Amino acid sequence: MSLFQPITTHTAYIPGANNLGIVLTDDGGAIAIDTGLDRDTGRLVRRALDEAQRQLRAIISTHHHADHIGGNEYLVRNLPNVAVYAARLEAPLIEHPLLEPIYLSLGATPPSALRTKWLMAKGVPVQHIIDGDAIEIAGTTLEIVALPGHSIGQIGVAVDGVCFAADGFFGPEVISKHGIPYAHDVAAQLASLDRLAMRKERFFLPGHGALTPQSELDAAIRINRLAIERAMHAVRDALSEPGDTLTVARRVQRTLGLTITGLPQYAIFVAAVAAHLSHLESTGAATLIMTDEGAVWRGGS
Repeated sequence: MSLFQPITTHTAYIPGANNLGIVLTDDGGAIAIDTGLDRDTGRLVRRALDEAQRQLRAIISTHHHADHIGGNEYLVRNLPNVAVYAARLEAPLIEHPLLEPIYLSLGATPPSALRTKWLMAKGVPVQHIIDGDAIEIAGTTLEIVALPGHSIGQIGVAVDGVCFAADGFFGPEVISKHGIPYAHDVAAQLASLDRLAMRKERFFLPGHGALTPQSELDAAIRINRLAIERAMHAVRDALSEPGDTLTVARRVQRTLGLTITGLPQYAIFVAAVAAHLSHLESTGAATLIMTDEGAVWRGGS
């Protein structure tokens, strides 16, 4: 059985906990859309390319999170002339992945528990900055879909009837396992869901979850939106009494019934709660004030 699961004539993917997108170019090459968590997923991409007798022309990194760029270094080091493409705001974090655990550590040198492959991949140079709404690689034109929100400058890629949507949305089976979809910017995350809902590709591949045909996209988007709104309500309810960010996070965790056992997962959860607090502040539903006990959030109007 081929490692590549075909989607359309010029697209395929390698399914897994992280779906790895593949664009097949007319010159016998291939473009990887993300590379997964680590060198093992990098090796998997290489094995799939060898099996299909395709040469890797480029990697498009949709965003900087470690589970999407972890195979970059292996592929760049072991395959010739592989160029890396990324959006302008994502590129510095792809080149310097230590920045991810730094921002999850309030800007401090991160503790060792946050300096693992789950949050810190190996960096690679980004040769090509993606600024526009289309790029051409090996004679293939790819549409760039702006999908910020989950991360600061996340992009999707659309080609040959397929939208590789990165973490612009999650499969319903993935949403059901997580109480709060991670966000950097909640308003942008919701706007990106709206943007995806308007697209007309035949298939949509999330970074996590099943390949989604157009006929099932609206339902998937609705489930994502409901999960975000549920998280938002939980954060707002947690402001019934003032509390600092960690206190609010504890209340939200209790409300959502979440069991968090790992420090990386906890850091990501707290950051997501902080994103919702910032969103509520922007709408007037929360206020951050300074007290004798430090910075405290209070519910707004």
